[in-house]
Amino acid sequence: MAGRIRRSYRRVNEDRAILSALFAALGAALVAGTLPDLLKLIPGKNATLAGILVIGFMVLAASWINLHGRTGVGVAVFLQPTPTSGWSDSRLTELSSSAKGRHINFFYVNVDELHPGLTAGRRASLTERVIEARLKEEESRNSSHISFYLTCGLANAFRLGQQVFNSTQGTQLRVFEFKEISVHQVSNAGPNTPLPPLVLHGTPLGPQATEASYQLTPIMRRDMVTLNPVGGQSPNRHALILNITNNPTMIDEAKRAARGVQGPQGRYTVSANDVCSSALIYHCTASSFPNDESAYNELLKDIVQHWSFYLSSQASSHGSPPEGRLFVSAPTSLAFSLGALLPTTTSVVEYI
Repeated sequence: MAGRIRRSYRRVNEDRAILSALFAALGAALVAGTLPDLLKLIPGKNATLAGILVIGFMVLAASWINLHGRTGVGVAVFLQPTPTSGWSDSRLTELSSSAKGRHINFFYVNVDELHPGLTAGRRASLTERVIEARLKEEESRNSSHISFYLTCGLANAFRLGQQVFNSTQGTQLRVFEFKEISVHQVSNAGPNTPLPPLVLHGTPLGPQATEASYQLTPIMRRDMVTLNPVGGQSPNRHALILNITNNPTMIDEAKRAARGVQGPQGRYTVSANDVCSSALIYHCTASSFPNDESAYNELLKDIVQHWSFYLSSQASSHGSPPEGRLFVSAPTSLAFSLGALLPTTTSVVEYI
């Protein structure tokens, strides 16, 4: 009992919303208890009653807004491309300070502080386990919304999205209980124009792309090409190449890497198991991709639909299950969302 009282006191002391509710309840009790006697003493009872009613309503409304203005769970994740890359989490921790006030629960995860020296795949796996443990610890079952704030390299973001929503625990994952999933990119550099979040719809079986309405045709081009890989192989492995940044050489470099050609400037870490026979290519033809939430969500939905269809058509052509390799130049939030939604047979190719 004493431990429960201490925990309750600590929670009240730390959570301003609970304090607001207590003060509102105290104020309401005082008003309700003294109002009848006050009305007997003050002339103009009707006008006084109306004034007190308005003031009481305003106090209770302000308290309710303060109590319910926060929503969902916030998760800040810092994953450097490599433990020695020299990235800083200063922007993420700065944002975390303000984000805490918007969420019922909020926590920060950096597995390199817990276990330095892990491989990329194990870092993503450990991050997923920490997130799941914290979600259970926070007892946030009344929350329907979770927000991810990410400072990650693209490959790490994709692996993390894949691990968080495709762990071997399946539907037992706590993260599956959220009905709305927001994914935010946080730059590791100085202040910049924030990108709109990608929003996924949560279901008991896993996340789905949000229905969006944006005309991508004027700004995005989608091509299907045969790659003619080195050595004349024709594996049932296919590349998804996504470029929505101002990187003019990315598409050609990714196609060469997917064919198994490593030029002097090649920075994709491909092996013989990454050689692809064809590619589905998304390329932004505008000078910049629109800074619009609907545009990002529509692009995500389009990629997921067409990639799944593309792989199923390759399965029919080859008579075996296809594999996918992702080459991506896009925001971290999009890479994470692709990891959450694309088939698990698709893996990301690291860019160094």
